[in-house]
Formats: sequence, structure tokens, C-alpha cells
Amino acid sequence: MANVNIKFNGKEFLLSCEDGQEEHLEELALYLNEKFNNLKNSLGNIGESKLLLITSISVLDEYYETKKKNRYTKKRNK
Repeated sequence: MANVNIKFNGKEFLLSCEDGQEEHLEELALYLNEKFNNLKNSLGNIGESKLLLITSISVLDEYYETKKKNRYTKKRNK
């Protein structure tokens, strides 16, 4: 197991991941932090917990939309 220092919302976190996955974890954390900060800037100070929830829902929405598009593309290519 590898350890990676992640900075999120101005705080440092030590996270563990599989060896070789450090860069991927850092990229994911950067993306999540950027998404969080963008929402924080647009929504104002609504509290960290609520911002984390909205950020999570936003990322899941992107995931599900991508998943739907991939399914549609696969069906069209058959």
C-alpha cells in the first residue's frame, strides 16, 4: 500500500491506495477539489457538509451521464 498526501479544501489528508495508483488518486483529488471550489465560489458559504454533498451529486451526475452515453454508443455500433 502506498500513501499519498492530498490537499482538499485547504486541508491535508493522508490517503492510502494500491501501489502504482498514487498519480491516479492525486488526479481524482485535484478534480474533486476543483469541483468543490467552483461550487463554493458560485454558491457561497453554505457549509462544508452541504457543499460536499452537492459536489458528490454533481460528480455522480457526470458519471451517470457518461455511462448512459457509452451505453447508447455501444448500442448504435452493434
